[in-house]
Amino acid sequence: MRHLLPLVILGLMLMHGVSHAATSASEEVCAKLAPHGSNAVQLAIPGINLDESHSTSEDMAVMSGLYNEPHRSIGGLTTAQPLVEYVVSPNMAILPDRSGVCVRPSLQLTLGYSELNVYMDREIPRASCIYNAIFAHEMHHVAIYKDYLAKHLEQFRGLVDQKFNGRTYFFPSIFEAKQYVDILGQILVQRIQSTFFSEVFAEQHALDTLGEYTRMQSECGH
Repeated sequence: MRHLLPLVILGLMLMHGVSHAATSASEEVCAKLAPHGSNAVQLAIPGINLDESHSTSEDMAVMSGLYNEPHRSIGGLTTAQPLVEYVVSPNMAILPDRSGVCVRPSLQLTLGYSELNVYMDREIPRASCIYNAIFAHEMHHVAIYKDYLAKHLEQFRGLVDQKFNGRTYFFPSIFEAKQYVDILGQILVQRIQSTFFSEVFAEQHALDTLGEYTRMQSECGH
């Protein structure tokens, strides 16, 4: 419940800003004065960090969150640290009579991961059948992380261009202008971030099925 109040306040501020921009007599002047910026959505995908120092009998179970399942063996684990960074540029111009400021906001967004870690149980013999089966499974997790971004890049670019579409706004002060565009960017990025996190992690969970584990074990005869 503590999160509801800030969202309501942000919503009211945004409504105020849009209404003020739409009714301002300076809007046509702003369309000529405000400089143009450019939107951008880029991906950040780091190299894979392979860690073979952990054991399934030690902390890999804790790392995976399965420490309450003592009979479950963790031979491999893939983790990713999501990265979401953005910069909102107001692209401002002060009116000649100094009665206010014009903005044409743009957004540069970076989506991806700051880390991609693959952990393999140090007790599993290297080049063994089960090692190769588990490693292939973990590489499938890595591919999901990477492919999700590639498949949804244009979708995210469309969301940014839809909100930061070159429209100009008028505000009485630089403070109000910066406040509005900052909130505009914050709300859009929160929406993209929520979609990003929930969908990519859902795809990861969908891979870890009993059928997948049974297939891996049957390939190696144990």
